[in-house]
Amino acid sequence: MEAARRNHSIDCMKGICIVFIIITHFTWNDLERLRYLFPFWIDMAVPFFMIISGFVYARSFIKHEIVTLESAYCLKNVLNRFIRYTVPFAFVFAVEEMLFIYIGGGYDTFQLIRDFLSGGMGPGSYYYPVMIQFVLYFPIIYILVKKHDFRGVCACALINIIYEVCRNAYGMNVECYRLLVFRYTLCIAFGCYLSIGNYKRNVRLSGIMVLMGILYIVVFRYLGYTPPITNFWTGTCIWACLYIIPISAWILNCNGMKNGILELFGKASYNIFLVQMIYYRGARIVYGLIENRALQLGINIVICLGMGVIFYYVEKPVTDYINKKAYLILEKIEDNSKIKMDGINS
Repeated sequence: MEAARRNHSIDCMKGICIVFIIITHFTWNDLERLRYLFPFWIDMAVPFFMIISGFVYARSFIKHEIVTLESAYCLKNVLNRFIRYTVPFAFVFAVEEMLFIYIGGGYDTFQLIRDFLSGGMGPGSYYYPVMIQFVLYFPIIYILVKKHDFRGVCACALINIIYEVCRNAYGMNVECYRLLVFRYTLCIAFGCYLSIGNYKRNVRLSGIMVLMGILYIVVFRYLGYTPPITNFWTGTCIWACLYIIPISAWILNCNGMKNGILELFGKASYNIFLVQMIYYRGARIVYGLIENRALQLGINIVICLGMGVIFYYVEKPVTDYINKKAYLILEKIEDNSKIKMDGINS
């Protein structure tokens, strides 16, 4: 029954997107990225991950009958997700720091804490802090969308726009901007909306969104104009993401995509993402041995995928064990608190 209910398209798309992320962190220049149309496919990997995350988390909330913020912020639920993101990241971060110290980078406690909170040092290092924020931010989006349906999605789009306006007005720097989850509010909300199941296909609206997204990408990525507000991470801002949103709805609703290898990469996508952070800091070793860029890229993909899958199989039992222990400790604390309260009341 579980296998029948599984949306294979989710894992397949996660598998495809993680390959895109490995590709984007290769040594491309800006001209090559535009020539190979990266803004229309490679650059959409992380926004698509956010749509999928909203979809999967909403499905989990529905399964566990979470309908209030109080139940959503239950310590057991929040801690479980914190552990699942933190344990694999902590391992990779430790390796990163050891390598950094080994090559003569030195050791500084304050810098160590700062590096951990900002997601490490490799490419895509913003992802861990963004996902920790996601855990805390998602319940608000979920309740808003569940209560107000499509109007809730529109409200989330407005929140996304207000965030961009405030960022511009108050002069937020790009480093801070990249570490905050709010730039993905619309993507998360739309994934949530799809999962709840109230999505009604509107061909006209979908067409308008795709055209607006394409127009934005062409004007501000290919024609060289600078957008007045969303001038940070232009290729994945709210306006560019309009292009991928209707496409994601079609993919996630069809559930017709099945491929064992891609699904495995999808399940291990977070581990693969973390592995590529380490790998790309030392990839120049490969570049020094091999001159052919296509071969370099192929080796990058094979190593990151292979090591990421191995890491997934090694890490997952450890994380599951820690989660189980944490759950039992919390249950024991709750039982003791209940006994004390019963004693006071009696």
